Amino acid sequence: MPKHWAELNTVTIAFGHGLSVAPLQAVMGINAVINGGYLIPPTFLRRSEADAMKLATRVVKSETSDKMRYLMRLNAEIGTAKQANVNGYYIGGKTGTSEKVINGHYAKKQVLNSFTAILPADNPKYQLLVMLDEPQPLPETQGFITSGWNAVPTGGKVIERIAPLLGITPRFDLPPSERLILATSKESR
Repeated sequence: MPKHWAELNTVTIAFGHGLSVAPLQAVMGINAVINGGYLIPPTFLRRSEADAMKLATRVVKSETSDKMRYLMRLNAEIGTAKQANVNGYYIGGKTGTSEKVINGHYAKKQVLNSFTAILPADNPKYQLLVMLDEPQPLPETQGFITSGWNAVPTGGKVIERIAPLLGITPRFDLPPSERLILATSKESR
């Protein structure tokens, strides 16, 4: 967090400048947004869902959580996370490309990529976080160093390999995410 919060911080924090979180904090925050709206302290110890819910704090309405899951799915279908859209696994995703602070200034060519995926997006059971430090522009990334060209395809390959090992059965029967977003809306259209 900034030492002194100025009006400029309110503007720039919306696109990621001036705030840092640890990977575990990012995973915990994303889980709260997609799990129905509950912030649950993480642990490496086994616990039941009931025990986890005793520690949970509601931070987002369940309707908002539904919409965020489907927006993440839409991002995997047609957005910056589409290179992780493994057919049949109904993935949702969020990309991030963070300029690193070098000598007190943001460096345009030195970035940290992050990609978080949830699956299945309609009822998440798993979350994956991929982080790449200072990816280089390569011909296969069209010269880009952004997450969509680096961390996302890496995440897609990981999901392709581990989803069957986790027992996730491919499904091909779900409607496009924009229809699911409308279905979760309380407004009639």
